[in-house]
Formats: sequence, C-alpha cells, structure tokens
Amino acid sequence: MEKTALILFALIAGSIGLMAQEADSTSLRPSFGVDYTGEVQTDFERFRQANLLELKADIPFSKALSFQVSTITAWTTRPYLDVNDLQVFSNIDVYALRVPFSLAVAGFTWQMNDRHSLFAGIRRVDEDYFCSDVMGLFTNSSCGIFPTLSYNEHANTFPFAAMGLHYVYDHKNICLQASLYNGDCDYHLTGRYNMFRVCPQSDGVFAIGQVEYRHRDSHYYLGGSLNSGPDSAPTMWAYAEQALMPNLTMILVYSHAFGKRLYCNDFCGIGARYVYKRAEFGIFSDFTSVVDFEEDPSDEIDEFATEFVCELHLTDYLSVKPVLHIITTDDETKYVGMLRVKLSF
Repeated sequence: MEKTALILFALIAGSIGLMAQEADSTSLRPSFGVDYTGEVQTDFERFRQANLLELKADIPFSKALSFQVSTITAWTTRPYLDVNDLQVFSNIDVYALRVPFSLAVAGFTWQMNDRHSLFAGIRRVDEDYFCSDVMGLFTNSSCGIFPTLSYNEHANTFPFAAMGLHYVYDHKNICLQASLYNGDCDYHLTGRYNMFRVCPQSDGVFAIGQVEYRHRDSHYYLGGSLNSGPDSAPTMWAYAEQALMPNLTMILVYSHAFGKRLYCNDFCGIGARYVYKRAEFGIFSDFTSVVDFEEDPSDEIDEFATEFVCELHLTDYLSVKPVLHIITTDDETKYVGMLRVKLSF
C-alpha cells in the first residue's frame, strides 16, 4: 500500500510538473498549498492527538480548463477517548483508521463561463456542501455533514471520496450545486473496493444538490440527496445563516431523512458566530436521535451536543482554536476539551 501510494504520488508530481510547464506557456500560473491541522483532545482523564496533512494544487491548462488535486494523510496516537458520542466531536479524526496517503480531489474543472462550471473526477461531498464560513468554524462532524446523511448513506465525506460529477451555477445572489457520485466510496487507492470505482449497477448512484440564496451578509440553504440503492433514504435539509449585526451571525439548521428502518431520521441545531478583529467566537447546540439496529431496533439513542469554540488567527498562516464539547448521550454527559492548531501555506 505504501509503495503504491509513493508511485501514485510520483505520477501526480510528474503530471503537475508537465501541467505547470503548459500553464506557463499560456501565461496562467498554477497554485499550490499545504495545510497541516493538529489537535490535542482530552476527556480530562486521558489525552489523544489527531493530525491531518493536506497537499493541494490547482493547475490551469487554459482559462476554461484546469486540473485540481488534493491529497490527505491522517493519523492518531491512540484509538479512543472514553466518549461514546454519536456525532463525532472532531471532523479531522479518523479514529481506528490510518490514512497514509489518499485523495480528496483529483479531476478536471471546465469553467464554461463566469456562471457555469463542471468538475469530473475524484471528489468529496464536504468540498462543496456544509462548508460555509460559519459551519467551518465548528469542529463537530455534524457541522460538516448532517447525521441524516452520514448515518443512512455511505456518503463520500472525509476521509472517503468517490468518482463523480459536480456542477455549479453561481450568479449574483444565487448559487446552485448538483453532484452525482458512485454510490459507494472509499479512501483506498487500490483493491476491489477503491475510490476509483464506477459501478452504478452494484453500488448505485448518490445524488446531492443544494441551492443557496445570498442577501447582504446572510445565507440561506435548501438541499436534498438520494441514493439509488435498495436502502435509499431521501434526505432534505435547510439552514440559515442570518446576519444580526456586521460581526454577529445566527445559524439555524434542520434536516430530515424519509423512510423506515433508518439509523437517523432527524437533526436540528442552533448557534451563533461572533467576529472581533482577528478572533472568532462560536457556540452551536444540536440534537439527533439514532437507532442501533444491531442492539435493539426499538431503542432510540438521543444525543444533545454543545460546542464552544474560539479561533485566534495569529498570522495569515497560523491559527489556534481552543474548543469545549459538552455531549449528553442517553442521559450520560461527557466533556471533551480540544486545542487545534492549523498551519496554511
């Protein structure tokens, strides 16, 4: 696996070099980026560390056609803390998984004009959905993808990716997105089940779409998803980021999955973000209910989770984010503290 990853990385690097030469010949400049995110987690009895390294490149062939690639490497120092949360308090944590090298994005974007674009290749849902500035402040995984999707669908969200198409229409105060992915996803580059699979007959097709309406500093979202497989669970969601003042935004979230024998039918949340100079402060509380069909299909597990977060942008390249999670699962309350550091170049 490691040998394959190194070979693939060398091929990507070679391709980037060739594309960079082509980009220079057309006076278009490629862009490259490196992001490292590391965090220390504690349940106030033991400690744990999670790490995520992302390498990114955007190589234009012309004004209309470009190639994007983004890789991830993720690892942790121990399997678990003593927190049996349903929603996963850290959105960079791979827990028992080890991801030495994988792809988050690898494909081509055709910029048809200033309004329409189409991407084809490897991609993750959370590259485009549930990733607004307010949502992006919080570390709870439910802010990155709602549990009505992540529990019921094998959605291609971190660290999983899948082959697909992603279309965007963006003009003035309207942004429309629609995506079509292979119904199964993975983080492996090789093997029978890998992220390059295109098998709609056996895996089904995962479709997701969203419309965003922008009014001044407020944003309003309405979206839905559907998997064509036999256990499909149509899902809809709506959330609003309402600007109350120039530096204060309130967020309201609701999502529902339609169908019987689903792990999660409903998710709702409320929160706010306040910006003061180079600091952001946020609070987000949510509720969801999950059924464990393996243990007792008639027993629903309720979870209330609240996150307090502060992000300090120390420089243009460095930010520090202390976080406190208060998680109540089936009347048992747990506390998780985190300190996240992010370096971006």
